[in-house]
Amino acid sequence: MIAVSKAHRFSQYLSGKVTPYLTELLVYVGQDHCYASGARLIEKLLHVPSNATQIYRLVHHYGQSAATLLAEETPAKAVSSSEVVYVEIDGGMLLTREQSWQEAKIGRVFCESDCYKEQPERGWIKHSEYVAHLGHHRAFEAKMAVLTDKYEALAERMVVVSDGAPWIKNWVDAAYPRATQILDFYHVKEHLAQFAHLYFSNAQQSKAWLAQVSEQLLQQGGRQVVATIGALKTTTQAVGKAKAKLLRYCQNNTYRMDYPYYVSRGWMIGSGAIEAAQRTVAQQRLKLSGQRWGRKGAQRVLDLRALNMSDRWHQLQDVIRNAA
Repeated sequence: MIAVSKAHRFSQYLSGKVTPYLTELLVYVGQDHCYASGARLIEKLLHVPSNATQIYRLVHHYGQSAATLLAEETPAKAVSSSEVVYVEIDGGMLLTREQSWQEAKIGRVFCESDCYKEQPERGWIKHSEYVAHLGHHRAFEAKMAVLTDKYEALAERMVVVSDGAPWIKNWVDAAYPRATQILDFYHVKEHLAQFAHLYFSNAQQSKAWLAQVSEQLLQQGGRQVVATIGALKTTTQAVGKAKAKLLRYCQNNTYRMDYPYYVSRGWMIGSGAIEAAQRTVAQQRLKLSGQRWGRKGAQRVLDLRALNMSDRWHQLQDVIRNAA
C-alpha cells in the first residue's frame, strides 16, 4: 500500500501535478547526491521511476527559493553576557564551466554554548548557521552580513577565526572593528614549517625548531616569535628571502597572534570548524569525480545545502507546500 501511494504521488509529478511531499524528497536528494544517483535512490526507496533531469529542474527552481530565505535575517540566538560568538570563513576551489576553477566561499557562525568537548582534542558544534557563495568576495560579504549583523551589538564578543586572507581582514576591520580577529594557529605553523625545512639541512633540527617556536607562539605570542625569527642568521640569498617573507607575514599579523590571551579565555585558535564546513557544505556534493558545474547550478546547490545545514529546511518545506 505504501508503494502504491508513493507511486500515485509520482504519477502526479509526471503529469505536472507534483505533490509537496515528493517535491521535497526530490529536492532534498538533489542537494545531497549527484542527480543520477539521486534518481536511482528515489527508485530504490520509493519504487517509483525518476530521472536526473527532473531532479535537476526542481533543485534549480527551489535553489532560488533557498537563496531568498538565506537573505532574510533570522533572530539572533540569545546568548549569555560573557558568551563568544564565533565567525569563521574559508574558501575552496570548484571546477566551473565558465571560469575553470573558482573559489566557493563558506561562512559559519555559531555560539560558544553550542560547542561541546567529547575529548580534549575533539569536540562538536550542535548548531551553526552557514552562507555559501561561488564568486567575488564582495557578494559573499553582503550575504555573510545577514548572519553577522544581527550580532553587531555583541561585536566585542565576536571572535573571527580565519586563514589570514586580506579581504577577510579588510571586511572585518570595516564592518566589525570591535571584533577580535584570530589568525588560525595551524596556518601559522605551516608557514613556520616551510621556513624550517629550508633553513635547516637536518630534518631533526627542523622538527625540533618548529616544536620550540610553536610552543613559544602559544606561551608568549607573535611578538616573541618575530624576535626569534629576526635573530636567525642567514647564509644564502634564498634563505634570506624566505626569512624576510616569514617576518613580514608575522609582523603584519602580530595583532592576530596573541595566542596566550586567546587560550586563557578558552577561545578557539584553529579554523577546523570552517575547514570541516568547506568539506560538508561544498566538496562532498560539488567536488565529486568528473564534476564540472555551471555557476548558477552550483550556487543553487550551495544555497540548498547551506539552508539545510543551518537547520532551516522546514522553511523550504513551507515554500513547497504553499506553491502546491
